Amino acid sequence: MKKLLVLMMALAMTLSLAACGGNAEPPASTPESTPATAERKDNVTPEQAAAIVDIMAKMGPLYEEAAAAATANGWDQDELAVQELNAVYAIMDSARVGLGELDGYGDTSTEDIDTVIGQYQAMLDEMPNIIAKYSEPYGN
Repeated sequence: MKKLLVLMMALAMTLSLAACGGNAEPPASTPESTPATAERKDNVTPEQAAAIVDIMAKMGPLYEEAAAAATANGWDQDELAVQELNAVYAIMDSARVGLGELDGYGDTSTEDIDTVIGQYQAMLDEMPNIIAKYSEPYGN
């Protein structure tokens, strides 16, 4: 299960980062503040943008809870736990960058953006399990 989650998150991060076009400096806006109705390239529909905003708005507090639990319970000593949380953060950041710029998802097709949204949703669905895991004391 862990390997599947890590693989899925790595795949989502890879697709997301590839879709971002490699911007060196992230925009000041966040997914919550980016209007879903902004004029975008034809590859991101307003519905897709709204879905990403919704998922990321839910993901942020769950990530914060998982990170706080990991730190409080000693999971910050576990390299895999740190990598897992860093992957979640990187995916959230790539979604923010993707939505923050009108061409943030570059030449990614509308169908591929639907796939990315599905991966974001799968990660969101997995967050309660991650929080539960990190809420337990770390044991080597």
